Amino acid sequence: ALLACACAGGAEPIHVREVRALGGDASSALAETGIDPAGVEDAVRTALAGAGFRMGAGPRPHVAGVDVPAIRVVPGPGGLRAEVSVEVILTPAAAASTPPRRELGTAAVAFADAGAPRDAWRRALAAAAQRAADGLAIGIRAEGKRVDGLVADLGSKDPRVREQAIRVLGERHAREAVPALVAELDREDARLAHRIVGALAQIGDARAVPALIDLARGSDPTLTTHLVRFIGDIGGPEAEGYLLTVASGHPDAQVRQAAREALDDLAARAKDAPVAARK
Repeated sequence: ALLACACAGGAEPIHVREVRALGGDASSALAETGIDPAGVEDAVRTALAGAGFRMGAGPRPHVAGVDVPAIRVVPGPGGLRAEVSVEVILTPAAAASTPPRRELGTAAVAFADAGAPRDAWRRALAAAAQRAADGLAIGIRAEGKRVDGLVADLGSKDPRVREQAIRVLGERHAREAVPALVAELDREDARLAHRIVGALAQIGDARAVPALIDLARGSDPTLTTHLVRFIGDIGGPEAEGYLLTVASGHPDAQVRQAAREALDDLAARAKDAPVAARK
């Protein structure tokens, strides 16, 4: 039931009329395990159906492309494991202007029977395809939710649900979600923090600046450089004051340069603002 709603805002469910194997860097290696392109397509077709997508002709037709970027043998508890990565690219069949959705799934399965390694590769492929298909469905569900529903998703135990909520809030420039996004920066999750910072930069609300400044303090120079640029993009008096301090006193030259460039951008925007207002 969670993923069966592969639709947005009450729209017709997405139908996948075709699944195409695109190859990928590891396709030839996968073929050596006994899984040909038709086997890859079958695995993804089953995964998409399991995630709630409708298969065959119907409203909102899409085509699913399948890439296999990597397969490898990895160590794991109890012995070696077969690991497969699958990327599913879901493209509208009619709306050429709509960008495709992409999701990568990776799964590893133990070689339980040394005499039948192909079974492990098939199961790893199926699990990776399912993770990719589930991720696509979660993203589509997020796009159909209101802001309050997306804010609630920030507390989900599923990191994919949280990541998709952050993505959609940023794309919508949802200013009302800024306090909730800032609060999530306290999580001990670097991947999530990077996504939140990107969303806050997209939204451009000055209320995010203090939290971004706090995050920049004590961060490595590479991260601080990115944060300085995001703070400059948001702007405002607090951002300008911070950038002035960093430009003149930060020990890292790259960070100082980024702060000077951000200040120049702020000055240029301030100069252009009266012109835009007159228009």
